[in-house]
Amino acid sequence: MSDVRLDVLAIGTLAANRFWNETGPAREEFSTVTLVRSGETVLVVDPGWPQEVLLAVLYYRAGLKPEAVTDVFLTHVDTAHLRGIGLFSKARWLAYEEEILYAKTELVADSALGPVIKKLSAAPEKIAPGLDIFPTPGHSPGHASLLVYTALETTVVAGDAALTRDYLEHGDLGSTLYDRDKAEDSFREVLEIGDFVVPGHDNIVWLRSTPGMV
Repeated sequence: MSDVRLDVLAIGTLAANRFWNETGPAREEFSTVTLVRSGETVLVVDPGWPQEVLLAVLYYRAGLKPEAVTDVFLTHVDTAHLRGIGLFSKARWLAYEEEILYAKTELVADSALGPVIKKLSAAPEKIAPGLDIFPTPGHSPGHASLLVYTALETTVVAGDAALTRDYLEHGDLGSTLYDRDKAEDSFREVLEIGDFVVPGHDNIVWLRSTPGMV
């Protein structure tokens, strides 16, 4: 049996979801937070909820304290995806190298993002056995997903390459895109590769049971 395990810690939401007939911000936006374990690696993806929420869900969903987390991976640099990252001060903070270069050029002056950007390190192609970085540009220049795989299945922790189940089912990429053509290519690759997908702002989806997803 594989020792790779994935758990959704906190389910995210969009500020405005057009499939809920919302035309403007209706709530604060948070990313879905995912915990992945492989051997000695304990990885949190997109810690977008406030620190007090992350502290609670880490304990209640996994029985862990923040110091047990060895690595944090950001699919991209966005406040909604990193708001609680300071809880994991002892972990490595990782992002795809191209995203870090973009953030250092375009976003580092932001008072909320700058301190995080300065602490980011380039993620290795393989973080641990069964955990690979998979570039999915389009939403941002260096957006990257995490492939979590065993001999039997592959899960794509997709960040904003796939926003929610509704957006997935309708092939909707959202309105805030850096490069639409690249985002469309990334979206197709997520559907081709994943048996499951964790959208950036929703619960895990089994693609093979979703109409139109194969």
